[in-house]
Amino acid sequence: MENLKQSDLISFCRNQLSKLPVKKILLAYSGGQDSSVLLDCLHKVSQDKSISLRTIHVNHGLSSDAKNFEQHCNVIAEQLNIPHETIMIHIDSSSNIEERCRLKRYEALVKSCQDNEVIFTGHHEEDQVETFLLRLIRGSGARGLSSMKMLSWYDEKMIFRPFLHVSKSRIDEYCSKNKISFVQDLSNDNVHFDRNFIRTKVSPILKTRWPSLNKNIINNINIQNIQSRFITDSVHKILCTMYLNDNNKLSVSKLNDEETYNKIMIIHEWVFMQSNVSLNLKQIFEILKILETNNDSNPLFSLNKIKITKKRDILEISITKS
Repeated sequence: MENLKQSDLISFCRNQLSKLPVKKILLAYSGGQDSSVLLDCLHKVSQDKSISLRTIHVNHGLSSDAKNFEQHCNVIAEQLNIPHETIMIHIDSSSNIEERCRLKRYEALVKSCQDNEVIFTGHHEEDQVETFLLRLIRGSGARGLSSMKMLSWYDEKMIFRPFLHVSKSRIDEYCSKNKISFVQDLSNDNVHFDRNFIRTKVSPILKTRWPSLNKNIINNINIQNIQSRFITDSVHKILCTMYLNDNNKLSVSKLNDEETYNKIMIIHEWVFMQSNVSLNLKQIFEILKILETNNDSNPLFSLNKIKITKKRDILEISITKS
């Protein structure tokens, strides 16, 4: 991690950008403090003309202040003379709103992102800690507990999180010192949402007992990332021996020769490779039951866009296009 005591956020962003092959940025701009600070840094970095910058605001339409956020982003982008667009998304379910908003938001960002652009988001260290705690509570494995990556891909578009190892206090300091204009989202105080509950209720209590909570969790995230990569590489070597013609078909007999714990990891990795979906343990056990049946008339596992069927010695996965 770069020592930010010796390097301000602008220099830090410039250094991060030098690591990327793409110099055209699409910033996810909510109007909140984090993305506003990142916008200010990127705008100053872009003055050397080697960086192209534009912003996008995704309006979820869930807050009574949503229109104010949208207008604020329009005004700031116009003041900075930065190309800007707003995209409206609609959430058609009252359950799991947080996850549906996240998916819809990334879909909107990816759809707008051009082939020669990279998407930037304002996620910081505190967001990473919250993500770890949320995934821990939800029972995620090593891949999930490795949390967000500074550089990741979504539908073949690059997503970069330059502040991921930057503390929230450092962003607060920059915001105050540079008098950054931003909007305060009052819905962040609504503890009905899991992430807000973690942020406002859980983390503060944990930090009173363990002041170094963030440092310890970040270290755990690094460990989980190492373990996840080792597991992935190891399982891929086994998977290669089980493919039948295509990698969407596995040999049932070879799978059944493995110990249960191996079968769990093989199926988990196989499904993730094909669909980018991480199954939980209960779902994997449902698939294991398919392996044990001699009746091929209806051995079916179905989850959203995923279907897994068994026919004699073939376990096959198919993905429905959305």
